Amino acid sequence: MNLLILTYLGYTILVLIAYLVIAPIPKLLYYKIKYGSAVDIYYFPIIGLLGQIIIDLIFRQDAFYSQKRYLIKNKKLKLHISNDLKGGVHFSLIDPKLKKLVFFDQESYKKMEGMPFADTFVDQGLLFQNGQSWHKSRTMLTKHFTYQDLLVMVETLKQECNKLQLQDGPIDILSLLKQLTSTTITKTFFGSENNDISDLGVEVNKNMEKMMLFFLNPLIVLRCFALKLNKTTTPSFLLSSGEKAFLRELQDQKQRITSEIDQGIKKIKENQIVQDNILMTMCKEIINNNITKEEAIHQYFTLLIAGIDSTSHVVKNFCYALGLYPEIQNRLRNEIKSIIKQFDDLKPQQLSQLKLLDNFINESYRHYTAVPSLFNRIAIKDIKLEEFVIQKGQSMDLNMMMSHFDPSIFKNPLKFDIDRWNSPLLDTYSFTPFSAGPRNCIGQHLATLEMKTLLWQDLIRIGKYVRSNTQRFLSIEKYQQIIMSSNPYFLILHHQYDQALQLLVNDDYETLVTKSLAQYHLGKYDDALSTLDKAIQLSTDRFEAYYRKGLINFICGKIQQAQLDLQKSLVLNPNHKETQQQLSKCELELKNNKLVQTTQEKLIQQQKEVPQNCGAQRKDIYSASGKQMYKWYQTDLKVGIEIHHALPNSADLKYQFEKQRLQLSFPIEQANNFELDLDLFAEIIPETSKAKVGLNSIEIIMDKKDKTLNWNTLQKKVEDKQQIPIIEQAAYPTSSKVKKDWSKIDKEIEEDINKHKEEYGEDPLNSLFKQIYQNGDENTRRAMIKSMQTSQGTVLSTNWDEVKSKDYEKKDRPSPPKGQEYKKLG
Repeated sequence: MNLLILTYLGYTILVLIAYLVIAPIPKLLYYKIKYGSAVDIYYFPIIGLLGQIIIDLIFRQDAFYSQKRYLIKNKKLKLHISNDLKGGVHFSLIDPKLKKLVFFDQESYKKMEGMPFADTFVDQGLLFQNGQSWHKSRTMLTKHFTYQDLLVMVETLKQECNKLQLQDGPIDILSLLKQLTSTTITKTFFGSENNDISDLGVEVNKNMEKMMLFFLNPLIVLRCFALKLNKTTTPSFLLSSGEKAFLRELQDQKQRITSEIDQGIKKIKENQIVQDNILMTMCKEIINNNITKEEAIHQYFTLLIAGIDSTSHVVKNFCYALGLYPEIQNRLRNEIKSIIKQFDDLKPQQLSQLKLLDNFINESYRHYTAVPSLFNRIAIKDIKLEEFVIQKGQSMDLNMMMSHFDPSIFKNPLKFDIDRWNSPLLDTYSFTPFSAGPRNCIGQHLATLEMKTLLWQDLIRIGKYVRSNTQRFLSIEKYQQIIMSSNPYFLILHHQYDQALQLLVNDDYETLVTKSLAQYHLGKYDDALSTLDKAIQLSTDRFEAYYRKGLINFICGKIQQAQLDLQKSLVLNPNHKETQQQLSKCELELKNNKLVQTTQEKLIQQQKEVPQNCGAQRKDIYSASGKQMYKWYQTDLKVGIEIHHALPNSADLKYQFEKQRLQLSFPIEQANNFELDLDLFAEIIPETSKAKVGLNSIEIIMDKKDKTLNWNTLQKKVEDKQQIPIIEQAAYPTSSKVKKDWSKIDKEIEEDINKHKEEYGEDPLNSLFKQIYQNGDENTRRAMIKSMQTSQGTVLSTNWDEVKSKDYEKKDRPSPPKGQEYKKLG
């Protein structure tokens, strides 16, 4: 009896295998004969196209090697047909016209079932819903993907990037990206500051990776897709040990999400103030009986998976592409630095200006798309797509990978060419990385903003693997060597100038220009200029070296030489806005210098003719003080202070904000400090105020507490401006409450003056006047000219409110110092 049962069971298994293995062959041949070159067929026992993917992965190290070449071999191809798991056939749509018909006919299809245990966590989510339930969920979630919500998410992502504490040595870029996106998603969508919930997003996506590995096991694929044994009710003896562990972790994660939803419902019922985010929206819908708690859990899972996994993998792929094409990196850097100077200054609106970066993202999507084909669909009735007929119950997918390598749309498709995106596509449905039609990706704009922000954050320096030209995987140490050796500019962005110089050993034009940038930041101006001269000798018809020479000469005070260099740069590139702006600064600087020089000549001449008391000693102790002049400004929301000083190390800037006080200090020459201690005109918000160190200035930005208040002055009590001191013991002009005895450091100042003769000139007094005049506003300059000319050089004031009413020639004429007498010149 037992033998008979085993015999029948054996026959049944053989028949089943014969059906699954043999039955698809005549069907495939039928479609090939019927449609000819418009279709291509592929057969692999039981698992069909998945078999080709496995073979390509093992022998080609590229899972989609064959799919990328189908259209190159057959330009007339519209459909790719393979056997499926049920002994039938599966259609992969390639032609954009066929895809468009499916995109806008969602009622004729349903999403294919088969994902293991999907009934536990995603079946009722947006990805797998159909009909009215999908429409209701889409409407509920769409209101949280407005442009303003996306801007908030980008700002959150920036904050998380700034918190990164990267250690020296190898870094797993994929894990890092997942942590960043998980924290951003949980904070924005679910309003959670709980690290446990942020970690939950990472854990959920690790589970998804495990599930993807299940699909490499033909027995699991057969059980889940063909036999529909993919539910949580599947007998445990049919599950592998990995599936059982997966299910346990899934249940634990589901319980944690349920707890978050229960807390949200409790807050709403207790009338607590809650955030307007997706979690609270779903909680309100549960209370109003519009959705069930199970639906909310599935939507929670769906957002974690779609928002974290896809973005992190795509950015990882983009980093891989950057590692392979260093010449494209250089072009992207030049674009980025022309629009965004520092990461802290990044505004989401600026991301839309990065056209070259848009091109790079599109081309990376084309080569390394996160979704090679959209979820399989099942026809719920017979469908006619042009000359093709898909019968009820047959499966199909919209294949992105094959379409992306169509030579009739993408010339030379195997080449990574970002410039191909400068021209519009012949058919927009040939490139749909976020799907299209009514069921397009709800988070596509968010994903793009996230990717741009992450790429700007310079994550291409770190990662786990990169593929070499020999198609072998390299270790992370080798990856870092390749990336860092081709990215000295990113070292410069991170203030690692010495390390960058060690990499910049070649003598080509691009390397020399980049090398000059590192030398400039190290304060080696002469070396930088010499390096740029070498670059110009190599290529006299390129503008970059002339432009950078102009910048350095301007910083060094060689304004006329800077003007000449910038004029040469502008001739070579008339449309370069930065050159035009810098030239305008040079012209203004030269006009101011001429005016200051004329005025100072009169002042110096007058001072020489004034008899000096032999007992009086004049100590003009200004050293580098001309560089520490500052100005302030205000908007409706903020008050700012600009200090014109190049601070090589931003860590040397010390500052503290209080409600109505600012304290600031940083080292200047020798052992001296520049200090500010201001009692402010009105209150600020210390927590959101900040200080930034720029290329040649320091900027303090304080948020006003009262946004309606216009500050009349910067300080609470306006102090009188000091005149040029001619006293026995000179005092350093500063707003600091900490007084210094500068007479004790005469020797240091003398050394400082001799050291900086080229910068300050032979006469530091002249340099001080010049810089005060140049850095002052219009009223400051008017005050200096009037006070100096009308007082015959005995008064120099920068306070126009005081000077405009004074008559220094008569009633307000100052008394001469003791031991001197007043004589009218001429």
